[in-house]
Amino acid sequence: MIQAMSTYTMGVYKIPAEVTDHIHAMMARFWWGQDEAKRKGIWVLGTLKVFNDALLGRQSWRHISNPDSLLNKVLSAKYYKGKSFLKTNLGVGGNFSWRSIWPSKGLLKEGIIWRIGNGSSVDIWDDPWVDNGTSRFIASPVSDEVSHVSDLIDHNARE
Repeated sequence: MIQAMSTYTMGVYKIPAEVTDHIHAMMARFWWGQDEAKRKGIWVLGTLKVFNDALLGRQSWRHISNPDSLLNKVLSAKYYKGKSFLKTNLGVGGNFSWRSIWPSKGLLKEGIIWRIGNGSSVDIWDDPWVDNGTSRFIASPVSDEVSHVSDLIDHNARE
């Protein structure tokens, strides 16, 4: 029961480390018991802090993948109007939910890469869009002549 309650909460809020440590200890005591003769079985418990970060990362992914959702529209209007969620600043005075979800976008930035499409949404210099094995960003000097991948595409030849 305690894990179900904490799972819902961890999907929306960043739980303080002291609280996750306490919950983890209670769950371990339940599964392992105090008396070796009465142990309830073997159970592998992951850290709740990592689980909390993963659930908040899922919320961040929802902001990117469902731009028309009601939650995304509300948060966008309040915190990052006219910007991409990945390029937002935390700002001052955000509510606890926003301050919890915002840092998890770092998890996404570590692993995402753009699908180019027509290239009009992909910034050549700031977005991860190439994969050369060591980096996902362009390492050459910035040029003012081109800013988006679409500037590099010959749309007539589709190259």
